[in-house]
Amino acid sequence: MKIGRRAMADADEVGAAAYDYVMYSGYVALAYWWTRSVAAAAKSSHSEAFKAAKLETARFYFARILPRTEMHAAAMTSSVDTLTALHADAFDAT
Repeated sequence: MKIGRRAMADADEVGAAAYDYVMYSGYVALAYWWTRSVAAAAKSSHSEAFKAAKLETARFYFARILPRTEMHAAAMTSSVDTLTALHADAFDAT
């Protein structure tokens, strides 16, 4: 909603948020599927070792990988101004 409101005033806000939005969404989707995978394994006839490994891998994901969403959330909700503040002339190497 925050990005959408800012995009009403400046369409570049959508592009500025796009990469981090996709990354954030991917991490959240993968967390959902890890949860489903652990639940399915728990109900399955797989060995206890398999179930334990599945659970520990999910715990790793939630503890070490999923927190990256916080960085992406901060980046995607920051203003487009941080991307456009430097004038194009500043890139002239001569």
